Amino acid sequence: MKYLVTGGEGYVGRHVVKWLVANGNDVIVATRRDQSSIPGAKVIKLDILQSTPAIYDASGRPDVLIDLAWEDGFKHASPKHLGNLSKHIEFIHNMLEGGLRHVVGLGTMHEIGYHVGPIDEFTPTFPMNAYGIAKDHLRRVQDLYCKQFEAVNQWIRCFYIYGEDELNNSIFTKLLEAEKNGHAEFSLNSGELLYDFIDVAELGAQIGSVASQREVTGVINCCSGDPTSLKSMVLRFVEDRNMQIKLNWGGFPLRTYDSRAVWGDRKKLDQALRSAQSFSS
Repeated sequence: MKYLVTGGEGYVGRHVVKWLVANGNDVIVATRRDQSSIPGAKVIKLDILQSTPAIYDASGRPDVLIDLAWEDGFKHASPKHLGNLSKHIEFIHNMLEGGLRHVVGLGTMHEIGYHVGPIDEFTPTFPMNAYGIAKDHLRRVQDLYCKQFEAVNQWIRCFYIYGEDELNNSIFTKLLEAEKNGHAEFSLNSGELLYDFIDVAELGAQIGSVASQREVTGVINCCSGDPTSLKSMVLRFVEDRNMQIKLNWGGFPLRTYDSRAVWGDRKKLDQALRSAQSFSS
């Protein structure tokens, strides 16, 4: 299989590309630069926000597009989310019109908005920030275009990602920065929130596996399926690294869109992983 991965040099994308290469696939990484740090992947210099009707041919006519590229993903109020949305839509349309027949998009729990409990493909979406609104709109348009062009449509919904935290922008990243800068105290919210945490390497493997099969389509949660409190994850993180910084629980209020307990339903993911294993064998 030939895969085009946009955002393949990014925090999540690097692990998707590594998994695809390790499993014997032909992988093209689209970047705004003309180099890659991932052995075994071909690199093309391509700005998807400046796409043309010829972009499918220019990108090597891949069998599968794994579309991970997104600016300011860690800044939920950034104007780039809605400002770039029409360009992301144009890119998907141009790829499909050119001949692409399998699209894998990357979504987020922020599409859902405030919610308590497990999330599955039928959970209604009421996004409450610019990031979630843009992603939810792109998800709907991708579904529409894939039906129009009779292409396989998969939308990966991610949750709380950790691992290689120096490259992330999570609470764990901020903890590392505070410790490095000599801060004596670090303020957090109450820490009682329950989230679905997944290591970035495992997430990359899940995304690669989902994209390698075509039986399970639509919205697919890539997740652990295990709700865990933020406090327990932070305490474990601090202990494992022997950090000396004092944690000030309750120092920050909860944001209005912070769900108190939210995690992914793994039913479709497990079906996709079984399908991928069957396909590869």
